[in-house]
Formats: sequence, structure tokens, C-alpha cells
Amino acid sequence: MGLTPAGERVWDAAREIFYQEGVRSTGVAEIAERSGVGKPSIYRAFRSKDELAVAYLRERGISPREVIEAVRAACPDDPRAQLRRVVAGIAEAITAPGHRGCPLANVVVEFPDRTHPVRVAAQEQKHHYLELFTELVEPLPVTDPGQVAYLIQMLVDGAHITSQIFDPDRSATGLVTAVDRLLDSFLSH
Repeated sequence: MGLTPAGERVWDAAREIFYQEGVRSTGVAEIAERSGVGKPSIYRAFRSKDELAVAYLRERGISPREVIEAVRAACPDDPRAQLRRVVAGIAEAITAPGHRGCPLANVVVEFPDRTHPVRVAAQEQKHHYLELFTELVEPLPVTDPGQVAYLIQMLVDGAHITSQIFDPDRSATGLVTAVDRLLDSFLSH
């Protein structure tokens, strides 16, 4: 990103506050206080809070290509094991200390206007996740791989939410179990 040391402090503070407290509720004054950087310096590093939030969301997103390459290297010739590995990684993240749900889904809830740049950035990243699941499901002998990928995305988002309401370990275990059962129900016989 090529930030100055002050810009780096802003970036670090904003990422932490956005995830812990939400983007909409976080003000530039709070970022300035937490980072020790004045507002003018913040606006030199980032033109607006929205620009800072979009950068945060893009950083929190994934590269489907990198994930696919990693799981294919780890589990060559076993598409189901590849998908299971990705789902297990998500389940592990759900149980990590300080987990506050999916940052992308959190932002989508915060910004109901589908045209707001922060919401658009979150939706773009969510589409990358759906592309990832679609690519992982396509080699499997399932009917309607696109629908299966969409349902897996729903299960993942549901697990993030229930981990915030109920028990994270139960949500993580439930996610892994539900994806396996979903796949079994769509297998071509």
C-alpha cells in the first residue's frame, strides 16, 4: 500500500476498530485517537473513511486462485478433500479468540444501501467466496454444482452468525457436518 509510518498506524488502528466495533459506528476521530495520528494526516493517507473501509474489506477478502492452488497441492486428485480442507479452515477461524463473525457480512448488514461503495466492496468479496466454492464443487459428482456452492456459502455465513449468538465450537462443528451432509444429498447416484 506504500503508507508512511503515520499511515501504517492509521491502517492498523482502523482495521482493529472496524472489525471489533463496526465500520459505520467508527468515526475518524476515534481512528485518530487510537492511532495517535491527527485527522489531517489521516486524510492525506486515505481520502475518506469510506476509502479506508474499502481497503480494509479488500484486505479481509480472499484470493480464490491462491486458495484453490493451496488445497489442490495439499489434496491432489481429491476434490471432496479440497472442499473439506477449506471448510475446516473456516470452522477453525470461527473458533479463534476474538472472532466477531465475517467482516464482510457484518458490513453488508451495516450498509443497507446496495450502491454504497463500502457495501459494494463487501459484496464483491462475497462473490469471490462464492466463486471459490463453485470452483471447488464443480469437479464433484453432484447435481447442480452452482446451487450446492450457494448453499455452502449460506452455511458458512450462518455458522459465522451462530458463533456470535451461541457456542463457536458448536457452530464450527455444525458447519463441517452440514457441508458433508449437503454434499451427500446432492451426489449423483
